[in-house]
Amino acid sequence: MNKLPLILGMVFFSATVLAESRGYDLELGPSLSYVDYNEYNEYNDVSQSGTVSGFTARYSAYYPFSVSLLDVSYVNSDIDYKGEGKISSVRNEIYDVRGMIGRAFFLNGAYRVTPYLGLGYRRSTMDSRGKTSSTSVAGYKSQQSYVYNPIGIEIQELMSDQSTWAVGGRFEYDGILSARNETRLGAADGYRSVTLSQRNGRGYHISLRFQHFLNENGSGIVIEPFYKYWSVSGNNSRSVSSRVGNHSSNQWGASLLLSF
Repeated sequence: MNKLPLILGMVFFSATVLAESRGYDLELGPSLSYVDYNEYNEYNDVSQSGTVSGFTARYSAYYPFSVSLLDVSYVNSDIDYKGEGKISSVRNEIYDVRGMIGRAFFLNGAYRVTPYLGLGYRRSTMDSRGKTSSTSVAGYKSQQSYVYNPIGIEIQELMSDQSTWAVGGRFEYDGILSARNETRLGAADGYRSVTLSQRNGRGYHISLRFQHFLNENGSGIVIEPFYKYWSVSGNNSRSVSSRVGNHSSNQWGASLLLSF
């Protein structure tokens, strides 16, 4: 995977196929998804799960030799916690901001294929402070922050005279550049809070899109089911086990976007 950014960069700037100027796309709308988070350590395993809602915003600008992509998403809700007992209705928030550059290629005038790479930041927060678990353990705040490198490809069917519907999708690998996990150890360690820096991690992001065009300018409605996976392990602290702080999450759902 270390050679992939270099290969993609060579493709962007040395390919003989030149993309036409395609203007820009702006997409906004709500999302609904289910989150399943798990954290593992030598004291007790922690899990959080539940349905979250929020919004997605996406801006794409197409130039003759490059494409600029900007994605912003935010979800929040009250989900369930299991660890030292159970706590219901725990506040959960996930922010994700990514900027990418790429190069658009056109296949038979029917599809646009855009390989891309970039930089992203994701933060997930769970806050059960002020609550008490079913085993009389006080709630706490935990947070995971990632800086990552999205590398992927976007495939999009172009608008045609034969149909008002078009399909597409994104397939992406996310390499963790740095991760920070703020959590709490179990009863065996006096519920001590720790902050761990981590670099061993990866993510995957798969989405499909079904777009219905409303006019010849390309405006329309987009239905986008998606799946996101993250896994981070290891830590920089010699005072705790290397297993402490290992965590993973799954998120699957759908967005309903209005495309301008």
